[in-house]
Amino acid sequence: MEGSRISDTVIENQIEYIQQKDEFDYLKCLINSIGKGVCVGILLHGPPGTGKTLLAISLAKSYNASYYIIDGSPDLDRRDIEGNWELLKGDTKFNYGPLTLAIKDANENGISFIIINEINAIRENEQISLNSLLSEKHINLISKGFEKHELNPKSKLIILGTMNKGVAGINKLQEAFEDRFIICPEINYPLKDKEIEIVTKLSGCDNKIADIVVDSARQIRKQATQDFSITKIFSTRLIVNFCMLISKMPLIYLKNNIENVIINKLGTTPEEKKSIAMILDGKMFESKIRDELEDKKSVELIWENDVDITNEKISEVIVLTKKCFQNYIEKYGIKNTFKYNGFIMWKVIHWMWMHNRETFQKYIKLTEMFNLPYQFREETGKDHLYNGNITLTYIRWIYQENLETLTKIIKEIFPVA
Repeated sequence: MEGSRISDTVIENQIEYIQQKDEFDYLKCLINSIGKGVCVGILLHGPPGTGKTLLAISLAKSYNASYYIIDGSPDLDRRDIEGNWELLKGDTKFNYGPLTLAIKDANENGISFIIINEINAIRENEQISLNSLLSEKHINLISKGFEKHELNPKSKLIILGTMNKGVAGINKLQEAFEDRFIICPEINYPLKDKEIEIVTKLSGCDNKIADIVVDSARQIRKQATQDFSITKIFSTRLIVNFCMLISKMPLIYLKNNIENVIINKLGTTPEEKKSIAMILDGKMFESKIRDELEDKKSVELIWENDVDITNEKISEVIVLTKKCFQNYIEKYGIKNTFKYNGFIMWKVIHWMWMHNRETFQKYIKLTEMFNLPYQFREETGKDHLYNGNITLTYIRWIYQENLETLTKIIKEIFPVA
């Protein structure tokens, strides 16, 4: 859940780690090679967004093992990871923490995993709990009368810590604690071709889109890691998120996504934002992506039953629709046209359908340019056309699910009101 520091056996995640070289195979071989009855520590380090946590989760899932995620934080208390008492309906109940639950699962199933993100942010007192588990294969619950929980001789417990060595964290990682981790592999950003492959598979975007985004991201990353003119790094995770959004959202929000996902997220000062924007402009980032998305969506959706569409024809549709809208406004007034937040009212849409249906159907057909019919089919299983004409069900769906997009089309993109 959002804001929680500890996640019990994490909800199944369909995304699997894609190894760059042989790091996944190496770690799995390492785990297989170590004898039973031990607690093994592996410390994954590298810059943010390189898939360290995903690698750890994928390892656990490859064994069909339970795993517990602890998000490192200076606020994390020893009782949070070992267990704590809770007052419940006048009685007390002890809630076992991820360390004790992981030991229990390992003893029952042969193996379990604990994944600790930003392990160097954990306070020294909490590191002690993990220290005893790594070195002595047991923990004693202080808050429960030093109740002992021990790994049995037939089981393995794998503790996978992740950290960015370039960030010291609030609390220094104790040397004795760090020494308990048997290996410390570095997970870095992949080579360009591999990064494109990863982005394509994880985001579901087109290979050409991934190529454009990865190319620009690596240039911005260079500014952060070599020239130090930008503070934050354009990570692989951020590339995946951006590609996922632009592939699923209407094309009209491409500029918004560039600003919000890339420029505003990476730029910590006006100068940095300007520098990032200049890199993107120099690579014609927006226009290249727009061209690819338009080509892709035109093949899938645009004007499915009218291949002879021209700019003149679009202009004609807009002019006719605008006259209809003006008739409505003259009759009912602007207050009955838009809500207080600027969004179009349903009564306008319904009036257009009842009094100017053919014109309005042609106007709404312009939404095919923004991937909305595809989304409609994905969500409802229905077609947006019946006998070649836009359906009222589709219009109602746009209003209910994409009102902001519809208002933007009506006011800005193909302005009629």
